[in-house]
Amino acid sequence: MKKALLISAGRQVSKELIEKYIDRFTVVADGGARLLKKYNLKANLLLGDLDSIANEALSYVEKNGIEIKKFPAKKDFTDTELALSYLVDEGYRDIIILGALGTRLDHELANLLNLKKLYKNGIKAKIEDDYNEVIYVEEGSYDFEKTNKKYFSLINASDKLRFSTKGLYYEVEDLVMDFNNPSRAVSNEMISNKATIKINYGSAFIIMSKD
Repeated sequence: MKKALLISAGRQVSKELIEKYIDRFTVVADGGARLLKKYNLKANLLLGDLDSIANEALSYVEKNGIEIKKFPAKKDFTDTELALSYLVDEGYRDIIILGALGTRLDHELANLLNLKKLYKNGIKAKIEDDYNEVIYVEEGSYDFEKTNKKYFSLINASDKLRFSTKGLYYEVEDLVMDFNNPSRAVSNEMISNKATIKINYGSAFIIMSKD
């Protein structure tokens, strides 16, 4: 399976987190290139309209022979979605997205919904920073191993969600969530080395977090 890393221009992530996935084909979306210069890292491709990239970062990209695909500033997609579309078209089926969270709530929500779009196209995808990991899930069973992110939250992404949990502090069996109890599954905790979340009906964002 072809694997890729996408570094977007949102909240800065650590060098250690980027290097965790640096063996993947790496695409940088526009202003995310600042992290390449800051950490002295390489990438395979810079993609976007280049409206939010500093001259110093662009010079770094050019000096290091990183390919650039420039798009018009007036376009129907964000740079992150353009990069994801490129990766999908190139046959990548496992995508880690860094720098997709930050101060722009509109971009954050769009990026979360991109996870749903990728899922619907049969692509494994995750948004991650130094504090959070987010995946989109539908009916099925999902296994997790203990990491430094102790909190597990489910955010309902459908009219009604039914799910069960094992290995978490609050174990539930076929719990129902809808618009009446949207925070019912926030801040559960992992109490064993492994946990399972089973989506019996509906869809959700599973968020693993640390303070």
